[in-house]
Amino acid sequence: MDSPITPSDDSKYTVTTPVYSGPLDLLLQLIERAELDITKIAIAQVTDQFLAHLDTLRSESSTGSLPPEYVSSFLVIASRLIQIKSEVLLPRPPTREPGEEDPGEALALQLRLYKRFKELAAFLQDREQQGLTSFIRLAPP
Repeated sequence: MDSPITPSDDSKYTVTTPVYSGPLDLLLQLIERAELDITKIAIAQVTDQFLAHLDTLRSESSTGSLPPEYVSSFLVIASRLIQIKSEVLLPRPPTREPGEEDPGEALALQLRLYKRFKELAAFLQDREQQGLTSFIRLAPP
């Protein structure tokens, strides 16, 4: 009878890409230490290879199922690789000097002022159409 597959069997699984060939956990360590460029690794290719590996293991297993620990160890490493790659590829927001105006906040303020002036202009136009051309003084002289 076949023995169940354990996470220690990870050592049998190797990733093969044009840039790297070896264990998956070593790939993660090399990328985290910046000894290997993550942009050169196709994570989809690594995932496809692992799924093929799982199919092979599933067909060799007597029960036809794999322990969740085995799959979850791959998911942890793969998600870390995706996080690292997305941090490298996605643009970062520009850093601002202390006291420097944020263009987004400046635009929002300008739009709020524009809206307020439009409301006041509509109010004054309404008063003019009603023939109310005089205004009472609210502040004491």
